[in-house]
Amino acid sequence: MKIILLLLIIFCVCEYTKSANILVLIPSPFYSHQATFRPLWRELSKKGHKITLITTDLMEENENITQIDISNVYELTKNNVLIEILQGGIINMIRKGLLMVDNFFKYILTNPDVKELIASDKKFDLFFVELLIPAFSVLSAKFNCPYIGLNSMDPPSFIHSAVGNAIHPSVYPFANLGFGAELSFKERLISTSVLVVMSTMEKIVWPTADRFFRKYIDYDLPDAHHIIRNVSLVFSNANPIFFPAKPITPITINLGGGLHLMEPKKLPKDLQDYLDQSKDGCIYFSLGSTINSNYLSRETIEIFRQTFEELAPMRVLWKYENETLENKPHNLEIRKWLPQHDVLRHPNVKVFITQGGLQSMEEAIDSAVPMLGMPFYGDQKNNVKKMSIKKFGIALDVATIDKKSLKDAILELVDNPLYKKNIEKLSAISKDQPMTGIEKAVWWTEYVLRHGGTEHLRSPSADIPLYQYFFLDIIAFVILVFIVLILLVYYLIKLIRTIFRLVFSKRNKVKTN
Repeated sequence: MKIILLLLIIFCVCEYTKSANILVLIPSPFYSHQATFRPLWRELSKKGHKITLITTDLMEENENITQIDISNVYELTKNNVLIEILQGGIINMIRKGLLMVDNFFKYILTNPDVKELIASDKKFDLFFVELLIPAFSVLSAKFNCPYIGLNSMDPPSFIHSAVGNAIHPSVYPFANLGFGAELSFKERLISTSVLVVMSTMEKIVWPTADRFFRKYIDYDLPDAHHIIRNVSLVFSNANPIFFPAKPITPITINLGGGLHLMEPKKLPKDLQDYLDQSKDGCIYFSLGSTINSNYLSRETIEIFRQTFEELAPMRVLWKYENETLENKPHNLEIRKWLPQHDVLRHPNVKVFITQGGLQSMEEAIDSAVPMLGMPFYGDQKNNVKKMSIKKFGIALDVATIDKKSLKDAILELVDNPLYKKNIEKLSAISKDQPMTGIEKAVWWTEYVLRHGGTEHLRSPSADIPLYQYFFLDIIAFVILVFIVLILLVYYLIKLIRTIFRLVFSKRNKVKTN
């Protein structure tokens, strides 16, 4: 009897952990977007799931992970062209942006390995796709499987709208605008206008994507605009420190930020020695994986060089992409690449100079290192704004920076204990979670696999148009009724006055006669 029970338990466990074939596509050419979800692929592969990963940045070898390299997409963003587009005028941004979208789809869909996969008869049980480029969700229709949308930060408004989440522009403005918590009338007007423009642009981009998918995959594929509403789950890696909490539907799973954070690793010996010997403290300077120091002007680089020299005996560790730096001061060490999170964990690192990338700032918060933020584009403005508001860092504009403002900001962060105290508090809050983001992501992934989707969790708010969501039809009806009532009262009073005038006129005539 015991043997039968044991076999039954083993059978149930094996059935529960049955491996699945999972397709993953993260097409955006940003290393941070790829690195954010790598822990999830590792964890799913440990549980026996077979993963086919289409990525711009290959990860380490894994027997359960097959990788397809689409790193040629980086051709679109080389020489900081993306920054130039995003910082240009609106007309230039739309024109060059649409051209980039065309090339982007062409680069990926004509990749030989991607074409071979699409043409194959391979079956998948689940599809993961980055919702920054949601049009690729049509591949779920091609492979006839449910799909989960990935977001390395808070999803854009059209994704929230597609699943029925709150998108009120006065409460949840577009992150790239960099607005604070309480919006002025001007900011609310801008936020609302941006929502309308983005909704309009969405209608332009969708047909472009459909054209490419029907050309390179299957002419009979459904519209991407409709497929996006079939998403089983939306994984949002939105850190509440940077993104305001909002009402969300059951299929939106907030992983809480910091998904990419890993256990500490030992630093290379020379780097460990350099930081150990930084008894007067060390400043760590990195502009992330997308922006590099070559984007800075010669004048700006010279400002940093002179400032760092004057801060001696403090040491500086700079992720600098060139081999050498002219007149490099003795207290400055430059490296092309650094294990950032483990550097930030070192107790001698006192300040982190950053462009304000979300993953970089989460690593600094986890390590409780105050920051000096210099945003360039995208969500960086929003992140650095929150840093300044919550007083765990200082914001500077790289376009107007000078030696005095830079040096004063660094010394303020080093000498004023307020910044260290605030970031230690935020670090403690971010770590106080009932379960890790990875544990949550794995559980919900297998939930979709067990039930073949989440149609039963879909909110009716996802299927109503914006005019109903914002009560615009109700408001219009009430205004119309109010106007009609006013007109009725006006004409009734006018009619009564006319009647009285006629009556009194007749009486006067009778009296006169």
